[in-house]
Order: sequence, then structure tokens, then C-alpha cells
Amino acid sequence: MKYLVVLALLAAMPLLADWRWEGRAQARQAIAEARRARADAMREVAQARRDVRREMCAAHSEWRTEFRQARTEFDHEMRQAHEEVAREMRQVREEMRRAFR
Repeated sequence: MKYLVVLALLAAMPLLADWRWEGRAQARQAIAEARRARADAMREVAQARRDVRREMCAAHSEWRTEFRQARTEFDHEMRQAHEEVAREMRQVREEMRRAFR
């Protein structure tokens, strides 16, 4: 009886080994597929990050351009206002001189 069990186990061992080997191959295929999917997802995330960075850089550049333009216009208008006030003060001073002569 013992020999019969031993013979049955010896006959079943190659079958079990093949079954385990096939399972490993399937597991390896599944892991490889998961790695490919992860790599694809990481590439998409990296592309999305690059797109966002590009858009943010463009928006920041546009903001800086608009800010410089607004600052230039403000400086120009302030210079004009200062010149107008100075001109009016000269006129008032001339009128005061004429009035007191």
C-alpha cells in the first residue's frame, strides 16, 4: 500500500510541476502586462505634467508682458500728469508775478 502511494506521488509530480510552471508563466505575463500598463500611465502623467508646465509658463509669460505694458503706460501717464502739473504751476507763478507788478 505504501508503495502504491509512493508510485502515485511519483507519477503525479511531473504533472504538478507542469501545472505550477504554467501558473508561473501566467503570473509572469500578468505582471508584465501590469508593468506595461503602469509604464503607459506614467508616460501619460509625465505628458500631462509637461502640458501643464507649458501652459503655466505661457500664462506667466503673458502675465509678465501685460504687467510690463501696464507699468509702462502707468509711468507714461504719471510723467504726463507731472508735466501738466508743473506747466500749470509755472502758469500760476507767471500770473502771480504779473498780478503783483
